[in-house]
Amino acid sequence: MKLQVLTLVLLTFTCGVLVTGFYTIKREEIEQNRKDFSLKSIKQIVNQDQFELVPINATRYIIQNEDTYIGTVFQSTSLSGYNGEIILWIATDGEGYIRGVRVVKHKETPGIGDLIDIEVSDWINQFIGMSPQNNWMHEDSDIDHVAGATVTTRAVAKAIFDALTIENQ
Repeated sequence: MKLQVLTLVLLTFTCGVLVTGFYTIKREEIEQNRKDFSLKSIKQIVNQDQFELVPINATRYIIQNEDTYIGTVFQSTSLSGYNGEIILWIATDGEGYIRGVRVVKHKETPGIGDLIDIEVSDWINQFIGMSPQNNWMHEDSDIDHVAGATVTTRAVAKAIFDALTIENQ
């Protein structure tokens, strides 16, 4: 019995050291991949050929075209998803209207709640051109809260609405 316990402890320790070691070795590459994915998502939502991103911080950028302000890109997070946190990038034009939105991280149910992901569905594109003045959080709004994914879609809509409301104050 003691030999089995000792073997299990040594195996667990060895696995922990190996996983930690591999992560330590690959940490910079993993972080660079995250940044590259975020920039790819931002380029999709800015929807303009020529632009420059001027970082304000890690979650906010100014969009410029030849030193002319043309909008903002910022991150928003909802903690109200069906399975937890949903992280989005939101791009706005100079007047506060949505240029595009992309979900960059979520744990929603595959085949149901993952429709918020542009790779699965174009559901997220319904927000393009909207602003907080559209007030889409009312029951009679035109936002499609998909049956079966109501918690997820409402969480995303609220995160976008709240972020734009704060952004435009």
